[in-house]
Amino acid sequence: MPRTARRKAESKIYHIVLRGINKQTIFFDDEDREVFLNRMKLAKEKKEYKVYAFCLMSNHIHLLLREGEVSIGNIFRMILSSYVYWYNRKYKRVGNLFQDRYRSEIVKDDAHLLGAARYIHQNPVKAGIVKGVGEYKWSSHSAYINKEINSFVDTGFILSTIGGLEEYVKFVEQDDQTVFEENESKTVITDEDLEREIKRIMRLKSIFDFQKCDRKQIEDIISTVRQTVRGVSIRQISRVTGVSVNIVRHIR
Repeated sequence: MPRTARRKAESKIYHIVLRGINKQTIFFDDEDREVFLNRMKLAKEKKEYKVYAFCLMSNHIHLLLREGEVSIGNIFRMILSSYVYWYNRKYKRVGNLFQDRYRSEIVKDDAHLLGAARYIHQNPVKAGIVKGVGEYKWSSHSAYINKEINSFVDTGFILSTIGGLEEYVKFVEQDDQTVFEENESKTVITDEDLEREIKRIMRLKSIFDFQKCDRKQIEDIISTVRQTVRGVSIRQISRVTGVSVNIVRHIR
């Protein structure tokens, strides 16, 4: 069955989520995040879209964008193809990194715009990574506080809509009950810590060495992780290793 066409926003503003394929990690370190942001900047110079907010999590990305003459789909093809090429060379892998179909929500009015920006900036707080919005380095919140940081973010529109920086700061720190996507259950251990634990247990130099193991070795590793690593979930193991949730679930 062919895919249905995406609805176009009259405002041309979209809240978008990009996920790693099988929810696997798309940012292993700060270099990865820096390169992705650089690809966004380069695409912005060529395609002339506006970035109102972003947040880079380990296995997914939140974006609040306004498209210009070029469609959002074409913008993403430029950004993602460039990043995936670089990423695959760095980690000596092949194939897709992102899910083929990104999730998008049309932003209809000012209230929706502000709510989406707050939701995006609060994502690391909701995930239990940091306690406050300002503590997370890899979101556009820092651009609102210091214009010299992530200067490609178009902060003026949201600041003028809400009534200035002071009002923005108060608003973004308020508890947000907005639901855009399914929230995954929180885990005691972070993805980065789980990756390090897997490498330590199996004496691997890179998480990608795991993906080169045969089926029996993979099952043994996952079994060991499930039995010895506290606070880890089936979905999290799947996300970090790239092994499907159904396979992880059946390994004891």
